Amino acid sequence: MKKYLTIALSMCLVAFTAGAQTMYEAISYSDYNYVGTARSMAMGNALAAVGGDLGSVGINPAGSAVAGYSQITITPGLSISTMGAAYSAIGGSDVFGDVTKQRNTRFGFPNGGIVVNFDTGRKYGIRNMAFGVVINGTNTYNETFSTGGTQHDTSFMGESAYYTNGVNPDVLDGSSAYNSGVKWTDVLNYRTGLIAYEDQYNDYIGSTEKRFPDETIGLCGPIYQEYYRQRKGAKQDIIMNAAFNVNDNFYFGFNLGMPSIKYSESLNQHESAVNFNDFEIEMDGNKTFWKEGRQRFTLNANGSGIYAKAGFIWLPTKGLRIGAAIQSPTLITMNEEWMWDADCVFTHDSFSGETPEGRYSYNITTPFSYSLGAAYTFANRGLISVDWERMDFKSMRFSELESNWGSDPFEEDNRYIKNNAGVTNHLRIGAELLLTDALSLRAGYNFKNYRESSGVNDATHALSCGLGYSSPRSFFCDFSLRYTRHPDTWFYPYENYIDNAPSPEVALRKRTVDALVTFGWRF
Repeated sequence: MKKYLTIALSMCLVAFTAGAQTMYEAISYSDYNYVGTARSMAMGNALAAVGGDLGSVGINPAGSAVAGYSQITITPGLSISTMGAAYSAIGGSDVFGDVTKQRNTRFGFPNGGIVVNFDTGRKYGIRNMAFGVVINGTNTYNETFSTGGTQHDTSFMGESAYYTNGVNPDVLDGSSAYNSGVKWTDVLNYRTGLIAYEDQYNDYIGSTEKRFPDETIGLCGPIYQEYYRQRKGAKQDIIMNAAFNVNDNFYFGFNLGMPSIKYSESLNQHESAVNFNDFEIEMDGNKTFWKEGRQRFTLNANGSGIYAKAGFIWLPTKGLRIGAAIQSPTLITMNEEWMWDADCVFTHDSFSGETPEGRYSYNITTPFSYSLGAAYTFANRGLISVDWERMDFKSMRFSELESNWGSDPFEEDNRYIKNNAGVTNHLRIGAELLLTDALSLRAGYNFKNYRESSGVNDATHALSCGLGYSSPRSFFCDFSLRYTRHPDTWFYPYENYIDNAPSPEVALRKRTVDALVTFGWRF
């Protein structure tokens, strides 16, 4: 089933309220897509019952006590995101043009840390303790796409004019227009000439439109529409870890996690005349022709939060390992800055402008998450492991930074989340084979299903593999690759405003490839 993300509606929320507080933004800030070390990623991050690796610490806090030695790692990585986009002039027709592909590459350090292991000298009870600080990548937001096609019926300027009707032009011209309760885009579009007010008809019309003899309004001629979006950013967790080994068959641990989020977005929609002679306009008593118009939205957001996590790993019989972990809700404080800018070009003149910079801070409370895992080792020559993790996004909540005894500005958003958000089930499978005393071969598979109350059912699939080298002394080095197929998505750039003329539709397909190298030392 198609998943529609109506960017036009999201834009209006950003411009008219304060920031990008929608259900989908809350999910993207709450969700976990682990990166970890090269070893953990190669094994599909199916380490809830395995441990022994710094990439496993964020999945199960007990993992740091399993190794029995201290270690330090650093993991540089490369993430390549490829977006395919196709344009349909008539939304819902499933008739799309050629697919355009764009690639976005990001270099970073998704993992690094140190764990120090202390031997208590006891024969029974707590035999060793581990304390560490680990940084783990838990989400990436990098993607770029552009697409476009010829349109004969609608335009974003026409949609803006339609929904501006009823607003006095004196309000749009006023010094306090951006504080009047009118959508910021309506003010900006009016001031830059993307829409105009017709006194004789007491309504607004887009620069791409004309009024026909039967009083209907439509495009003057065909236009070419282009859409471009770029997203950048990442989510990383700084983890303070403590774990304990009881009799070499039971391990338990605790994390204090502090996620850090950096996110930016630029969304550009552009329309141009296929033949500008079709778009004759009278401006200040002179004849001119409309050529092109553009509207761009930019958002910069950063956030930080805190949560607690506890877990255990149990070895009930030789070879069998069972692990489980539970993570508390995370309280994240987000700070957002956004603005719009636009320009409109005619044959004899051009206009440009921008809105003030909007700023807003708010809290997100993420859901509980819990995971279960089982692994089996084969005489120290290899292992296979399976994890299952679950998050119910219905419990997400927006809130103000300070308590407000009056009306709750997020009441409607939170009600929508409760009624519509879904549940994520994440299955992770991993395997490791010791080829020699120094060389290991690894592989993994991830299946992540997100199901909404509305019926949306999206699945993400990822395949991974890797090699590991361990020297006779302290040094070790791991390499891994992961290919991820994300669910296809569709969106309407602006809302329908003409009967029997649906707005255009854009289809998106995303694939990512991640490559990691981990350098580590045991001591």
